[in-house]
Amino acid sequence: MLRQNFQLSKKYRYQNSLAVISIFLNEADKAILRKFLQANSDFLNIINSWVGPEKQIRDFQSGTWSVEIKTTHQNNHQKVHINSERQLDTRNLGNLFLYHLSLEARQQSGETLNQIVDSVSEFLSTDFNSLNRFKNKLLEAGYFDQHQHLYEHTGYFIRQDVFYKVENDFPRIEERDIRNGVGDVNYSIVISQCSDFIRSEQQVFQTLIFL
Repeated sequence: MLRQNFQLSKKYRYQNSLAVISIFLNEADKAILRKFLQANSDFLNIINSWVGPEKQIRDFQSGTWSVEIKTTHQNNHQKVHINSERQLDTRNLGNLFLYHLSLEARQQSGETLNQIVDSVSEFLSTDFNSLNRFKNKLLEAGYFDQHQHLYEHTGYFIRQDVFYKVENDFPRIEERDIRNGVGDVNYSIVISQCSDFIRSEQQVFQTLIFL
């Protein structure tokens, strides 16, 4: 039982570290959140748009747009897992984007989770309210200061990162597709089949308005 609990705890910590990493890391060691902060001075609303730690359906949401982030770290990074029929449902949304981030983990190399968190905290250091909100979000995501030693030896590199616009014939299951009595819907998307829906970072960022 003790061994089983340890394995579950280790798996939980690892999954939470990937969840936090997926928010921050981007090509050339720049983060989605860091890019948001660099492009817009409304820091508090940017931090508030990160709703993943609050167990919302998608990772980022503000007004009528949402961004869902999927992180993969295995050799076969062409498949992403969708957690429900609502996650890529565009009903009641003006814009929905899927951001796929493929990571490579290395020991004693790359940017660690602690370094990523520290860099964002430093960026927010002149805005107490935003920094405090960010730290609360980290706690909700399962990142605690007393666990920093668990993340200090593993670094991450970006293998690939791509934005997709979820619209029209984008491969997905929506709530209206589900028959009565069907629940707990999970499915996978072969991301290589979504090339027609790729959008540039500039196109995506011009669409996002923080409220």
